[in-house]
Amino acid sequence: MRHGEVDPGWRGKIYGGLDVDLAPEGKQRFVDLAPSVVGMQICALYSSGLSRAIHGASCFAQVLGLKVTQDARFNEIDRGQWAGLSTEEIEGRWPGALDAYKRSPGSFGGHGGETFADLHARTWPALQDLAENHPNEETLLVCHAQVIRVLVAGLLAIPFADSLRLMLSHGGITTLDRFPDGVWGVQAVNAEFLRNGSWGGRYRKP
Repeated sequence: MRHGEVDPGWRGKIYGGLDVDLAPEGKQRFVDLAPSVVGMQICALYSSGLSRAIHGASCFAQVLGLKVTQDARFNEIDRGQWAGLSTEEIEGRWPGALDAYKRSPGSFGGHGGETFADLHARTWPALQDLAENHPNEETLLVCHAQVIRVLVAGLLAIPFADSLRLMLSHGGITTLDRFPDGVWGVQAVNAEFLRNGSWGGRYRKP
């Protein structure tokens, strides 16, 4: 699940792995969402190590009686020299760099930060560890847009550049399943509500 809306002072700027504050509506979003998980069989709560994700997971913790496990491997992508700058400032300092990033986010590291390939290499083992620690159990992770994009792209074997087309709302829910033989499935991307109960199995039925 993606965290809530960030403080207005950061909108229009690249913040990535910076620990930026949430806007009031970003905090309220998860206060409002929290009661929706009551009665669900969620056994563990995780968040990245950034406060905007920790806040969301903590709201769920209050209604579920669970603690939040923070894992910095799920932190948002490191934007390097771009962090804290607007797109206009980036284009002014490094003409053409944004277009180069959009064409090939998997390999573009011209800002001195992480590529999408780097981010996937960091987050994929973390997701595998989470699944190994909770076999056949439901867990909830609050993290970040690019983290979700690279994980879904990796599972579906789509180019990282195409993952930029995945629209991920604040509070949007992406549901992933790992089956006993280690195969993963993507059940939903950017859903508005958590779905309770069976999804109907591993294979799509006609």
